[in-house]
Amino acid sequence: MNSGYKIIYKRNDYKNFWKLFEFLKLQQPNIGYIYHPAILDYYFIRAVDSGYEVEDFSCIFTYNDVPYSSFLGAKFSKGLQSELNLFELPCLAIDLNNISLSQKKQIKSFFRDLLKLPLDKIQVKGPDLYSKIPILCEFLLSQTNSRLNPSTTRIIDLSQSKDDLKRAIRKSYHSLINWGLNSMEIEIHDKSNIKWNIIEEFRDLHIKEARKETRSIDTWKKQFEAISLDLAFCITARLDQELVSAAYFLCPDKICYYGSSASRRDLFDKPLSHAIIWKAILESKRRGDHLFNIGSTYEYKFNKLATNKEKNIAYFKEGFGGNLVLNYIIEKNTQI
Repeated sequence: MNSGYKIIYKRNDYKNFWKLFEFLKLQQPNIGYIYHPAILDYYFIRAVDSGYEVEDFSCIFTYNDVPYSSFLGAKFSKGLQSELNLFELPCLAIDLNNISLSQKKQIKSFFRDLLKLPLDKIQVKGPDLYSKIPILCEFLLSQTNSRLNPSTTRIIDLSQSKDDLKRAIRKSYHSLINWGLNSMEIEIHDKSNIKWNIIEEFRDLHIKEARKETRSIDTWKKQFEAISLDLAFCITARLDQELVSAAYFLCPDKICYYGSSASRRDLFDKPLSHAIIWKAILESKRRGDHLFNIGSTYEYKFNKLATNKEKNIAYFKEGFGGNLVLNYIIEKNTQI
């Protein structure tokens, strides 16, 4: 045993980092869907594809080889701009309960050094569904130009029966779901039957409807890999044997998250997505997942600053039931 305090960086000891991270993760009810190696690699590829330089500062804090805290985050630089986050997502900090004063000092010292870097923006969060704010987040919140931004996520409890899940859905959605189930050929692709040509079809639809290639093929390969590892699944929908809609769902750690999707724009007058999401909810329950996270949203009725598009997305998600869960991101903007 190596005595004393140590910081183990992911970039230097990848396997040991994730082994220790799993130990810490067991102490948390829900750290958030993205914080898994296969999924984080996807976002790092997205960043490099977009022309960013990446310097990974993810690390585990240990005392006598026992982990007590972790930080997941990296510096993303492009031109004169640099941010500390996980590209499109905030950094994550997690602690064991009741860490000592000396351990808190180690965490603060590490982060104090990070704050000396030329950073235009910093974003950090703690575990979802957990009210205790990690020491690193608390320290960042004490800094000048830092603020706590609340965020909400709509969560569906999959311990409910199928009938109860169905009853929670907006009444007007029932006919829309039935239309999709009866009119489209809907297929679930998981590790047992996924083929690369399904991902290629999904990608082609995404490019066609976006009218450009928004991300590299390597990111699609990462999604294929996640399905093959049983960390995700994909649902496709066909009309007259032609692909008209597809969606990708991430499911690590018994929580399923509605990830990305693509649908034919010329068929937006038809309810292409309703049946797909309903099938995904049922598939998540069948897999033994505890929660279905339909995605970040907000209570649009009270959010006067929301755009019409944001209101429509929130209204759409609300129709599948569930409850809003309050989360947060602590943000520091050095340009203020």
